[in-house]
Amino acid sequence: MRSQLPQGRGVAIATGLLLCCAAPAVAGSNTAGSIISKQNAIATASSALPSGAQINAVQCITLIRDLSPRYSCTVRWSESGG
Repeated sequence: MRSQLPQGRGVAIATGLLLCCAAPAVAGSNTAGSIISKQNAIATASSALPSGAQINAVQCITLIRDLSPRYSCTVRWSESGG
């Protein structure tokens, strides 16, 4: 006699195993500053971006020091862990 799982239970178990064993997402961030431009600060911070990663957020602040703007930008990314 074959044992059978109730309807839908097999799918729930398979989904649970998939979620359990799937590679986790890896997140990272990098902050860089620039006296040239905000775009330069973003590009410098993005230079640490791993291959295949996707940028999730960019946050920049402008600081004024000695009447000159200075830009500080943080780039946040995520990548597949597999």
